[in-house]
Amino acid sequence: MNCEHTWPQSHGAVGVAKSDLHHLFPTDSKANSTRGSLPFGLVANPDWEQGGSKCDGDVYEIRPQHRGNAARATFYFAVRYGKSIGNEEEATLRQWSKEDPVDAAEKTRNDKIENIQHNRNPFVDRPEFVDQINDF
Repeated sequence: MNCEHTWPQSHGAVGVAKSDLHHLFPTDSKANSTRGSLPFGLVANPDWEQGGSKCDGDVYEIRPQHRGNAARATFYFAVRYGKSIGNEEEATLRQWSKEDPVDAAEKTRNDKIENIQHNRNPFVDRPEFVDQINDF
């Protein structure tokens, strides 16, 4: 196991952003290294699959039960740190956020991060904000 930076370090998760708990998740080390800094997307012909996640070398598709969490973490990071999400990846993340809505565990995680980091992911508290932003 290791720590997945939902927003890759090579794309700007540096300094304080690198350790922002809202975009860090535990992950299998093989899955993490397979993703590397690939954008999120839908994979039609995977050359790697594990636990519901898959990769084709161009994009990385997260297992269904974590897609919304990753989408909301990515939206948070883009807004918080002034980063842009590519159009194709953004469309996928919007879809994932709807397909995998916020659940009790994600709300609890947001509460616990607030206790440590003193801020919240607004896309967990108010998922409808995703539809109110035209371009991440």
